[in-house]
Amino acid sequence: MSESPDIAPRSAEADAAPPQNNVLAVLRRLPGRARILILADVVNAFGIGVVMPFLVIYLSEVRDINIRIAAGALAVSAVAAFASGLAWGAMLDRYRHRVIMPTVMVLAAVGTGLYAFADRPWIAITAALVVGLAQGGIGPVIRTMFATAVPANERTVFFGLQFGIFNGAVGLGVLLGGTLVNGTLERYQMLYIIDGITFLFMAVVLVLATSDSGKEKGKDEGGEDEGPKPSYRTVLRTPVVMLIIATMSLAAVFYYGLFESVLPGYLTINDAVSARGVSGAFVINVVVVVLAQFVVMPRLGKVRRTTWLTAAGLLWGVSWILVLLAGRTDGATALVLLFVSSVPFAAAEVMVTPVLAALLNDVVDDRVRGRANALFAFAITGGSIIGPAMAAAMLPVGKGVPLVAGLAVGCLLMLIPTVALRKRLGSEGDTPRDGDEAKAKAEAAEAESTGAEPAEPVAPARTAST
Repeated sequence: MSESPDIAPRSAEADAAPPQNNVLAVLRRLPGRARILILADVVNAFGIGVVMPFLVIYLSEVRDINIRIAAGALAVSAVAAFASGLAWGAMLDRYRHRVIMPTVMVLAAVGTGLYAFADRPWIAITAALVVGLAQGGIGPVIRTMFATAVPANERTVFFGLQFGIFNGAVGLGVLLGGTLVNGTLERYQMLYIIDGITFLFMAVVLVLATSDSGKEKGKDEGGEDEGPKPSYRTVLRTPVVMLIIATMSLAAVFYYGLFESVLPGYLTINDAVSARGVSGAFVINVVVVVLAQFVVMPRLGKVRRTTWLTAAGLLWGVSWILVLLAGRTDGATALVLLFVSSVPFAAAEVMVTPVLAALLNDVVDDRVRGRANALFAFAITGGSIIGPAMAAAMLPVGKGVPLVAGLAVGCLLMLIPTVALRKRLGSEGDTPRDGDEAKAKAEAAEAESTGAEPAEPVAPARTAST
């Protein structure tokens, strides 16, 4: 049988001693600092899950706030995250992580706690603004700290593992939230207070963990690398980075930014599925994400990353079609269609964010890593601005049918930058491997396609301190 072009050739060393990529094996290989970050991430994820499916339902049905304002609150958070994210990224490349991260978590605790008392539209919008300012920092900080705490040759597998563990904790939170919610104001308030407490706990853990290590010397204390001064311009000069960001932006628009707003809003406005049913769909989604790790993780080093991305776009399209059909029915049929749609939704998730995050951190160096991860967060939040805004404007039109149908078609747009990325990286650069080697492959592909020297951000990186 001939070898598939998507399968990377195995080296003699890999054949002799293949690394074990199951969950326990990867966790055992992690440095102590990375394990602490995983613990903090679990706490953060649990709190997020407790309130994840309910914001639009809580504000519109319990607080009696117009559904456009309720969906618009998600857009406000996304705009605030976008506006603050680039600043957080620049600070990550200059200041101590142990100062920035707890600040972000405390800000998030204040914002989510404020939702518990959002009995007027302006309070809900204020809470959304504060939460968004915090969200702008959470993604860049977490990804930057993971990238610097984990060896380069472990990044792709680790980001996949972290994504699965994060979603597992989210699932537990969603399960608790779905159990506690009973339609009363007091129960919803309890959920948002729990979320705030978990953010505060995470802040404390991060202060203790990072200050105890004593290895994060401030980058503002001298010792800047020689060469061009790090800036967003130097990052944006790299076409590979721009293609990664474009792919993530489209994924954010047609899935991440709309899953939380369109899915519950569309099904609720059509009286197809109850709040508990929506919560159940979120649980199934998260369970499948966790279980999919056992299928995807062992193959991350063999299958080209753009192959995962292509499959994800197709799977999301199928999922939105199933959601569309669920909204046109009711009772058990709607519930079954909704639950079935959660499976390809989740499978595609495993193929996008962890793959792109690892690839991005493979092709940039430590001088611009914070900025690059902030741009990655911009891709997510920028798409999330468009997503909820589309939901707020179009959910009332035809009871959301044109919107959901458009999402099914729009997912195919993700294939455009994915194909371009596949060509630029080539077979070897597109396959997960050591970070410096991945940078070299991307560098060579850029030089070959443009006839010019590679841009600065993909130059060989200095070794990150651990």
